[in-house]
Amino acid sequence: MTKLAQLKAVYDELAKKQLKVGFFEHSKYPDGTPIAYIAAIQELGYPAGGIPPRSFFRPTMSDKKTEYGQLIFRVAKAAIVGNISVTDGLTQVGAKAAGDVKLAIKAVTTPALDDSTVKARARRHSKGKSTDKPLVDTGQMLQAVTFVVEDK
Repeated sequence: MTKLAQLKAVYDELAKKQLKVGFFEHSKYPDGTPIAYIAAIQELGYPAGGIPPRSFFRPTMSDKKTEYGQLIFRVAKAAIVGNISVTDGLTQVGAKAAGDVKLAIKAVTTPALDDSTVKARARRHSKGKSTDKPLVDTGQMLQAVTFVVEDK
């Protein structure tokens, strides 16, 4: 196969794939509430409920856009010479992006939690102790960040 044919084959394969990063339908809290729902409230805020935005997803994707583009370019180059499949390469990019979102969640410290939220957290925990760190009460949202590479 010529280099041009290999390039076209990889381009065609990339065009058929979709990399999704975030929170998926199967991820739910014990009470059945979708984690994506709570993550969206945290990301965007809910003024009517007194919840300010604590953005972690959009800033990460924006800040890392160039880096992810470069990674996908390297995946394409490696796939052209046969060093990696497009799916395996996109899987690596997805793992990196999900890891970056997790780091962003861990880094959120503001706006501070309302005193009533801190007290409610303490009541839920067996020893009455909880963190006043936003977004990481149980760790379920953090653990739910994942990715998938699928066909379009």
